[in-house]
Amino acid sequence: MKSLETLYQAPIKNAKFIPRKYEIISPKTIIIGAISSGKTALVYEFLSHYKSEERLYINLDDIRIDRASLLANLKEFLEKNAQIKVLAVENLQAADLINLDFLKDAALENIIITSKEFSLSLDGFARINLNYLDYEEFILFFKKNLDQDLLFSYFLAHGNEIASAFLDSSEVTAHLQQLLRANLNEQSIAILKECATKCHDTISAFGIYKNLKEQIKISKDSVYSAINLLNESGYVEFVPNLDESSTSKKIYFTNFALRNALCLKKDFLAVFANVVFCELLKFKDEIYYTKEIDFFLSKKKLAIICVPFSAPEIVFLKFKKLHASLKELGVSKLQIISVANQAEQSIEGIKCEILPFSRWSLGL
Repeated sequence: MKSLETLYQAPIKNAKFIPRKYEIISPKTIIIGAISSGKTALVYEFLSHYKSEERLYINLDDIRIDRASLLANLKEFLEKNAQIKVLAVENLQAADLINLDFLKDAALENIIITSKEFSLSLDGFARINLNYLDYEEFILFFKKNLDQDLLFSYFLAHGNEIASAFLDSSEVTAHLQQLLRANLNEQSIAILKECATKCHDTISAFGIYKNLKEQIKISKDSVYSAINLLNESGYVEFVPNLDESSTSKKIYFTNFALRNALCLKKDFLAVFANVVFCELLKFKDEIYYTKEIDFFLSKKKLAIICVPFSAPEIVFLKFKKLHASLKELGVSKLQIISVANQAEQSIEGIKCEILPFSRWSLGL
């Protein structure tokens, strides 16, 4: 109980908040997001609208507390402090739920839970899946009169994690590596490094096992388990093949800057495609790939190919070759995402748009 009293008396950090495309509007909300995706900033901003005596903020990752004991005493503490109107509990794990059953009947105006476990769900709680910054959110951190090409180069250099936006580009890699060391064990980091070499490519857990078994003590089962955990924790996402007979999947990072923070060998196309993938996450649509198409959004019937630098004439030749396949998929629009090129062409009801990334992303 003393721990809860100490936390109750502690002031909330007062930091500048830049609006996101997410808002806490439900009386009960669970925010799910990867490490450093902005969960805490969203919570702090909401709590700032309450008086200090009306709010209780708990970070379960605080090593000074016994999380099980603290949660076991939470109901009694809230009953004794009826002036508390809003409760925020960060970094909840599935194992903690046993002590929080009382929340469904708690007499509070608002309850906010955050977690890094993407499979976690709570009955009666509105869910916010918090992605890293999209491009439009990222550029809000910079002066409005900056050149679009310069802003895009900043985005590529810094990545889409919030803290990275405030760093010099030379500091981003060290910062991200420090985050990984603080949150993952050596085996998981080794597996993540292997994933980085396969960004925007099909991934094989067995292939990773073969590469690592000569370097570290590892088993096939541990590789499969670690990859699933990296996905469950929001580090990586998989894009399946549209062909149902294929089990192959391509891998992407939710923070695209991780690719170069884990791998010295540069691959601009892989990073560029990963940037595009991260922008597509806002659609909440099913994303697939085919042999010819990088991303196919099944609900929107939208096909996307990442071509950073090729001339429009070459792209349109490819479009003509793909036309029959696009028609078969029911695609009405093919978008070619470029660094700077812009053009369009239509063939028999299917439009091919070549768009620079900045214009494309801001138009989503």
